[in-house]
Amino acid sequence: MNFAGNFKIQLPLLMLFLGIYSKGFCQDTYLPINTFTNYHIDRLDIAGKTNGFITSVKPISRAQVNVLNRLDSDSVLYKNSIQYFKTELFEYPLYDTMQEKLISNLVLPTPWRSFKKSLYASPAALYSKKIRDFTLMINPILVISGGKDFSSENSTYQNTRGAEIRGMIDNTVGFYSSITENQFRFPDYYTQIIDSTGVIPGEGFHKGFGGAASDFFQAKGYFTFSPSKHIIAQFGHDRNFIGNGYRSLILSNYSKEYLFLKFNTRIWRFNYQNLFTQLTDFSSQSATGRGIKPKYFVNHYLGVKLFNALDLGVFESVIYDRGDINQPGNFDINYLNPIIFYRAIEHNLNSSDNVIIGLDWKWNIKKRISFYGQFVLDEFVKNELINRTGWWANKYGVQTGLKYINAFTIAGLDLQLEYNLLRPYTYTHFKLSQNYVNYNQALAHPLGANFKEIIAIARYQPFYSLFIEAGIIQAIKGLDSSSQTKHFGGNILTTYENRPYENGHTIGQGVKTVYSILFFNASYMMYHNMWIDARINVRTAKSDLTTHSSNSSWIQLGLRMNLSMRNYDF
Repeated sequence: MNFAGNFKIQLPLLMLFLGIYSKGFCQDTYLPINTFTNYHIDRLDIAGKTNGFITSVKPISRAQVNVLNRLDSDSVLYKNSIQYFKTELFEYPLYDTMQEKLISNLVLPTPWRSFKKSLYASPAALYSKKIRDFTLMINPILVISGGKDFSSENSTYQNTRGAEIRGMIDNTVGFYSSITENQFRFPDYYTQIIDSTGVIPGEGFHKGFGGAASDFFQAKGYFTFSPSKHIIAQFGHDRNFIGNGYRSLILSNYSKEYLFLKFNTRIWRFNYQNLFTQLTDFSSQSATGRGIKPKYFVNHYLGVKLFNALDLGVFESVIYDRGDINQPGNFDINYLNPIIFYRAIEHNLNSSDNVIIGLDWKWNIKKRISFYGQFVLDEFVKNELINRTGWWANKYGVQTGLKYINAFTIAGLDLQLEYNLLRPYTYTHFKLSQNYVNYNQALAHPLGANFKEIIAIARYQPFYSLFIEAGIIQAIKGLDSSSQTKHFGGNILTTYENRPYENGHTIGQGVKTVYSILFFNASYMMYHNMWIDARINVRTAKSDLTTHSSNSSWIQLGLRMNLSMRNYDF
C-alpha cells in the first residue's frame, strides 16, 4: 500500500497478514491472463476436467492447474489443451521421495557443464534449474513485428525485448518478475485514443520515439506463499481479472498493472478472494499539474460451486482517496477487515467512497456449453427504477454470454457469443479520483459506460501448432459533444456533476456512435510459446458528430516469444 507515507504502521500489518510461519506450504507462480491460456482452461473446465476449481478468479496458479497434468492426452477433443499444459507445467512434480534421495547423493558437475545441461532442458524454459529447495526458470521475451495502416498509409511496428524469471524457494515462496523495453508505432485510431487520455492502454509513462512512435518500459513482479494449505498470498505489481467472459464488468486486465496484496482462500466448494490495491490517479497530474497521486481499490469476491457444473460469485468493491489536492492520502486500515460488508464501514466512517456490488455466474451444460454472466450495481433508488423514470443515478451493468466448445462435433472449434450493456454514469463519482479508473484507464470494460455491445468469436486449433481466432465486435455508445459542456455518462474519466438533466437518461444518449471491429489472428507455434503471428484488423466508427467518425484497416506480421498478443479490440 502507501508504504512511503505510513511505513511504520503498514509494514507490521503486512507481515501479520502474510502470516510468516516456520512451516510453509507448496506455492508457486501464476499463468498469464491471455486469450490462449484462458481458451485452454475454459474448454477443459466446461468439459469437466479441471477437478472443480473455480475459474472466475484470474490469474490461476500453476499448482492449481497442475491437475491437468494427470489427464489422458489421448482424447481427440482435448489433446491440444492437455499437451500444452503438460509442456508448460514441466516442473511438476518438483520431486518425489526417490528423486530427493538421488539429488542428495549427486556429485555436482562443473558450473559450465551444469549450465549447458539446463539450457532448454524443457521446451518451456530457456534455462531451468531444479534442486531440492530451489527451482528457477528464465525465458527471453521478444516481439518483432511490422505492418501497415491502410487508412493512413503509415507503417506500424512493435519492437519488444526483455526477460522473465520465475521459481520457488524452499517449496514455500514463489516469485516472478518480467521486464521489457518497448517501441511501438500504433494504427492511427489507437494513437488518437492515446492522445485523448495521455496514456497507452495497459501501460504507464511513455515518451515519443522516432516521430509518431512511442517508447516505454514495463516491469511486473510479485511473490507468493501459503500460510496454510488452503490460503494463497500474493504481493506485487501485476493485473487481475474477475469473470468468465471476453470482457469483465467487475475487474479486467485492461488497465496498467498496480501494487496489490491478495489472499485467495480455497476450501471445499468455496473460493474467497481479498484484494487490496494502490492505484494511480493520473487525472490529478493533467488537471492540477501537482503530480500523480495514489488512490485505493479494495475488493472481496466469494465464489461457490453450488453443483458440479454451476458456479455463483458475489463481490463488493470500494474505490476511495483520503487525500486532498495538495496531499495524497494513505490506505484506510478499516478496509483491511477481510470478512466485513464494506458498505457498513463506509457508513460508519461517514465517507462517500465509491462502492460497487454485484454477482457473476457460470453454468456448464452437457460438458459442451457454458452459460455465463455478470451484474454490477453502482447505485440505484428502487422507486425510480420501478417507475422507469430514467433517473441518472440508476447505474448498473449486465453481461450475458455463451461458449460452445468442439462446436458441431468439430474438435478444437470453439464459439463464443457475448452481450454487454452499461447504463450512463456507471463507475463515475462526484470526486474524480474515486472513479473506477486506474492511470486514466478503465478498471473494468474499456468502453467505460453508456453503451451496448455484442461480441461473436470463433477459435480453432486444428492441430497443436496452429491457433486461429476471428471475431466481430459491435457497440453503440453515447459520447459527449465536442464542446464538452454536458456530460452524457459515457466518459468515466470525468465526474457525473455536469449532467444535463436528472431523469430521462437512456443507454446511448448523447452523440450516438457505432463501433464495428473485425479481427482475424493466426498464430503458428514453432516451439513452445514461440509464435509466428499474422493479424488483420478492420475498425470503423460512425458518429452523429463527424469528428468522432473514423475508418481503419491494418495488417501485421511478426515473431513473438513468451508474451501475449496485444489486443486492439476497442
